[in-house]
Amino acid sequence: MLKKLPLVLLLSLCSATTAFAGSDQEMDSRLDTLMGANTHQHYHDFLTKLQKSVEKKDKETVASMVDYPLTVTVAHKEIDIADSRDFVKHYDKIFNNRLVKIILGQKYEDLFAKDTGIMVGPHGELWYSGICTVNDCSKFDIKIMQINN
Repeated sequence: MLKKLPLVLLLSLCSATTAFAGSDQEMDSRLDTLMGANTHQHYHDFLTKLQKSVEKKDKETVASMVDYPLTVTVAHKEIDIADSRDFVKHYDKIFNNRLVKIILGQKYEDLFAKDTGIMVGPHGELWYSGICTVNDCSKFDIKIMQINN
């Protein structure tokens, strides 16, 4: 009976974690833990803005959301993007139908997040993160850090 107790406890914990997995509140908490207290709304808003801009094919707005310079992987080839003008020029190659579908289909509660950034897509097709604008990181900008389509 004693040997079964850890397994039962483990199964209970897994069930509890599963019950809350995929909720907005869980993602909010995770982002606040990883990125800084009370920052989750900024990251949520960034995803929403990205999705709306991609849906509208608003190349300039998406370009303003990128940290430059950026090396983008497109069809297994790297493209160096120097600035927003260069990004807009290559936008249609970068944001192909597959990547657009992945971005538009991404649910906030299903994001993968770690301390270095937030992943959009099942295979890390796009990563974004906060970039400190002051030494103590009390102010930051959120930018796209990597695109791999």
